[in-house]
Amino acid sequence: MKKSLKSIVLLGTLCGGALHATFQFRSPLSLEDRGYMHWLLAPADQAWWYEQMPSQKTNTDWNIHFWGAAYTRTASRAFFDKCADSCGPVTEGCTRHRSDKVTRHTAPLSELFFGQTVFRGENVFNNGTFAGPASLNQELVNSINPFLAFARIRPVFDYNETGAHIGVDFARSNLGCDEKYHVGGRVYIPYKIIEIEQDTSTALEETLDDVFVTRIVNADEGPQPNQVEFAMRFDFLSTLVFNSVTTPSEIPTPVAVVDYADAPPGSVDVSGQLVSGTSPAMNNLAGYFTKSNDGTVPNLPFRRQASQVNGVLGADGEGIEGETYYMNMGVDYAGVLAKDRCAQATLFLVPRATDANGNELTQNAQDILTNITAIIDADLAIAEPASTFFLNNGINLLAYERIVGIGDLNAQLYGGIGDADNWFVDGIFGVQFPTAKRAENAKRIYYQPTGNNGHVVINLGLDGGWKPCPWFAFEIRPYFYHACKRNEKRAAPFAGQTVVNIGPEIDVSVAWNYFVLRTDFSFFHPHNPDLGFQLGYELFAKGNDHVSLGSCVPCNDGNPTATDLFGRPNQPLDVEILEHNTRSLTNKLRGQIFYRSGYFEIFGGGTQIVSGRHAMKESEGHLGLVIYF
Repeated sequence: MKKSLKSIVLLGTLCGGALHATFQFRSPLSLEDRGYMHWLLAPADQAWWYEQMPSQKTNTDWNIHFWGAAYTRTASRAFFDKCADSCGPVTEGCTRHRSDKVTRHTAPLSELFFGQTVFRGENVFNNGTFAGPASLNQELVNSINPFLAFARIRPVFDYNETGAHIGVDFARSNLGCDEKYHVGGRVYIPYKIIEIEQDTSTALEETLDDVFVTRIVNADEGPQPNQVEFAMRFDFLSTLVFNSVTTPSEIPTPVAVVDYADAPPGSVDVSGQLVSGTSPAMNNLAGYFTKSNDGTVPNLPFRRQASQVNGVLGADGEGIEGETYYMNMGVDYAGVLAKDRCAQATLFLVPRATDANGNELTQNAQDILTNITAIIDADLAIAEPASTFFLNNGINLLAYERIVGIGDLNAQLYGGIGDADNWFVDGIFGVQFPTAKRAENAKRIYYQPTGNNGHVVINLGLDGGWKPCPWFAFEIRPYFYHACKRNEKRAAPFAGQTVVNIGPEIDVSVAWNYFVLRTDFSFFHPHNPDLGFQLGYELFAKGNDHVSLGSCVPCNDGNPTATDLFGRPNQPLDVEILEHNTRSLTNKLRGQIFYRSGYFEIFGGGTQIVSGRHAMKESEGHLGLVIYF
């Protein structure tokens, strides 16, 4: 068993009822607009040191300053609410039901990228599972790659970004009759290096060793030392099929290993052997079920006598961690457990022991092991891992991405009224031009554009400030942004799937809005107004994406469809999956120190997101300079 996957204790993460993936989950950088976060220092011709300079400005109608800054931003966790009010007894962590509130609880970044921290390959297909009554779908997944239906996948990776911004700010002041009006503009462009790095110390996915474990019964434990006990996870057994030859046609017919039969009523068979009964001591009962909430192999020994069984297994697999139960024929397992892959993954089928010492296994239990071993040797031993299936379809779950390039060019015009260095109010209009690279291939699942992925973004804002005394100033800047509709490449959202961003590529049209509020408090040295520090708060709130399918997506009787990764055509799509839970929000703390000497200023600081929703837990640091003219 992979030690890394033994640490998955929140099986409920895999069973969450709602997708939490989003697409624009990065918050705005603290360097946006003008680099520095503090109160705008007095123009050079109004600075306290101006009279001491060897040369002075001859034209003070325009105030111009250039700025540049380098930064780094990192994240390894994402904010999501792990427990809603109706949280059920799934496991520690309690994540079957999730709410949409702001929280400080975090999960791995895969929650943002795929909608689940842990998932199975089957979750990217229509309906999100092949569990349920034996069907052609179950036979299909078993013939192509059985691991897709039971092996849990857990990508673990970090987001790292470094870069630099360079910009210019120019303003004409002293306008109007009373010389209190001003107009100006800003232009800046970023350069970014974005890296998605996998945690190679963590196993990506489960293997057979995690769901099928055998152990020889030692010679000193009984009269039959060659007997082998086992623990087989029930979701694994529920995905298997074998060929049964019918008579008189002699035609091989695929049959599910786990059969919810009608004769006798309520019976459950595993490879033809009865595993449900009227009591744990019923004749011919081959085995029992040990509860393992996190889906890891139970403690040794696996085998159990009838007297060691704790009671009846619940219809949904309910039970106490580590206890062993039997299936009762009067319980509707076919209507509940058979349809719930997550509940199946909390159960291990273990053999029944019959002798006084509990060391001799029943023949029925041994027959189960023989039959399942034959299926494994014939099919699974040569099957590829689930990640290889995706890789063969151009999707690398272990990819390392390094994206380098310029970001979107930002331009703003502003104008307002103010009283020198005492107070001001500005109105702002800006446009972000899509000069950055776009994501051209939806199968590059970790690719993060350096800009807004080809969208023109229009922003409107206000900027107001007040300096009530020489050592303190307050500034507030609310902004509204609209990302104009533009076509993007996205993974097809199949109806009912429970994992997103993995699948065949389609065209969609996307637009969204977001709001940013920055509040900053600047403090100045009492004997040097060009030396000080700033503390602030930033709110980032993004609305749901507005998504529509592109004209190239085919329709079947008016309903959009696509061909899935199995090559099955006309699989129904649900565009709402691409919109669901794309509302992001972050609460960010900001800080910066600054010092200006003559016409040159240096500043440095950082930000930290402390809570949020559907966003990364980002840490950012920066160092920059300003040259005043």
